[in-house]
Amino acid sequence: MDLQRDDIGFNSDKGRPQTLGVIEERMSVQVTQYETGCVRVRTVARTDVHDVPVTTRAKSVMIERIRLNQPATVELPSRQEGDTLVVPVFEYVAVTEMKLFLKEEIRITTVVTEATDTHRVELQHHDVIVERRIGIDGHWEADVPPEIYRTE
Repeated sequence: MDLQRDDIGFNSDKGRPQTLGVIEERMSVQVTQYETGCVRVRTVARTDVHDVPVTTRAKSVMIERIRLNQPATVELPSRQEGDTLVVPVFEYVAVTEMKLFLKEEIRITTVVTEATDTHRVELQHHDVIVERRIGIDGHWEADVPPEIYRTE
């Protein structure tokens, strides 16, 4: 195609330039928020009773007094015989001369007893429930089964 000057508007029949119309497009973007659904997370605490085996230990002492009334030459200190602590008790007795007598021994034995017993304890569990609502007026549905989030 062969264009001449008259075709592009430089020459007109009256010698004036022609005006070309220019179109400009502009775009405007807006964001509108709509509620399409909702999620809620809640925890539910519950208490369960469990039987827990417990070993208990009791310590007691048994005291035994043994009369000896034997003459002694020196005062002996306390001594340990296995689980028994032996405490000698001396006294001076007036005779025509002073003699030391071992009057008695006190035997203190430690006895340890163990018993297995069961105690009931309450343990608290927290379950997390995730629910989703589709739409504004929809009903709540469990999103993930609560057993997955169970803590013990």
